[in-house]
Parts: sequence; C-alpha cells; structure tokens
Amino acid sequence: QLISFVVHLPLALALLLSTSPYGSAFSSSPPPAPPLLPTNPDDVIRQAANSIAKAYTQDGINLQSIRIPLSESIYGDKEEGFVADRAIGWQGGPQETYRYLSPLVSNLLKQIKITDNTGGLVVKVSEQILLDFDGSALQTSEHPAGPLYDIQALLQPNTDGYYLKTIEAVEEQFSNTDGKSKRLFLLVNPAWRDRSSWGFFGGKKAQELIFNRYETTYAIDQFVVRGRKVSLLKCWSDDWVVFVGSDKVPSFPGERVATFPARPEYKDIDAALAKHAG
Repeated sequence: QLISFVVHLPLALALLLSTSPYGSAFSSSPPPAPPLLPTNPDDVIRQAANSIAKAYTQDGINLQSIRIPLSESIYGDKEEGFVADRAIGWQGGPQETYRYLSPLVSNLLKQIKITDNTGGLVVKVSEQILLDFDGSALQTSEHPAGPLYDIQALLQPNTDGYYLKTIEAVEEQFSNTDGKSKRLFLLVNPAWRDRSSWGFFGGKKAQELIFNRYETTYAIDQFVVRGRKVSLLKCWSDDWVVFVGSDKVPSFPGERVATFPARPEYKDIDAALAKHAG
C-alpha cells in the first residue's frame, strides 16, 4: 500500500490543486505588466517588433497596420529642446518623413522574431520605391530560414486608388496567395485614419479591403490636448493606453492616465485628462 500511495501522490496532488480554491494561486502566473511608453526610437522599434510578432505567431494575424512616431527621430537631436514636441501633428512632407521612416522600418523588419531558426545568418532587407512624390516604398525582408518567414511592409500608403491596387497585388502575390501559408504583410504609417479619409467613392472599397481585415497591432499617436503632450499607445494585445507628459519633468516619457479597449476619440481623451487633473 505504501508503494501505491507514493506512485499516485503526484496525481493526487494535481487533483487537489485543481479542485482547491488555492490551486490557481500555485499554478497561474501573475498578469503581464501594462505596456510602458518608449523613450527613444530604438525602444519604439523593439516594442513594435514584439507586438507584431506576438499578433502573428500567437493569434495568426498576418495583415497588420502599424504607426511609428517620427517627431523624435527627425527633431530629437536639434539644439532646441522643444522642437520635437512642437513637431507633434506635423512631421514634414511625405518625402521628408520617408527619409526617416525607411531606416526605422528596415531595422524593424530585422527585429521581428517569428522563428528561432536562423542558422546564424541575418535577415536581409531590400526596398522598392513606389511613388517618389508620395514617399511610398515596399520593403521586403528575406529570412535565412526560408521564404515562409519573409515579411513585406508598405510604407506611407495614402488614399489614392493606386494603393488599393498595390495592396491587392501584394496579398495575391505574397501574403495571401491561394494554396500557400499566409505571410506577414504590414501597412506602415498609412495616411488615412478611418473610412471617412477616403471620401465617398473610395470609402466602400477601403472598408472592405483594409478596415475590415487589417488589425492595428502597434501604434503611437501623439498630439496636444489641454496644452499637454499626450501619447496614445497600442501594443498587441493590450488596450489602448493614454499617457500625458509631465510639466515639471519634461524628460519623463509620460504618466498613464486611462485605458480604452478601442482607440478613443478626442472627446474621450479630453474627459480622461480632465478627470485626472481634477
């Protein structure tokens, strides 16, 4: 009987933990910490790469839309400390922003980890300029583990019908080819906000092709509300988080003031700031 008891002890203990009110305390891990607002472009890229990889490898989302802030990359090294904040909401024309966005996205594609099988080799990234006056381009990462792990990213598409055709072509030839595994395709810093950006004629097509299918897996939007610098952060699969800058400590990235399950509208952010201040 002693031998039988010893052999079955692990099973008995497992049953005890599964039925005991204390069982979950032993078996479950603590909830993940909420995302923090990154403080520099390198941290942004690392955080974005993790979010994109998580959405693709864990949830199978291969069509993704992301937004990367550029004001700090463009103006952060200027002598005037306030320039980067002043640039929020305006970061130059598309050709200017492309010069800063292109190397960031190239670095991003190299850091998106969707497999550990690299054989000690590095990811290679190439770029095709699409419309120079739009500052648009298509980047492709070639993974040493094979074409299944390649990624494509469309930079700065706008509401011209050309980009609807381009997205359809990339899906057909790369990301969603019939009979093949789905590969990762990113829309990076698109010029639209929602269906209304496309106007009456393009809205229906954009809704069907983009808004109903592409998931925002990473975004940082920055603007000024009530005279305060506000950052809106989305990391997959967390809620949207509202951060407000500090007047007393300008170098402090931001204090978390509210979270929302969907991207909040301006009035929601304004109400959250008023509640936080009051």
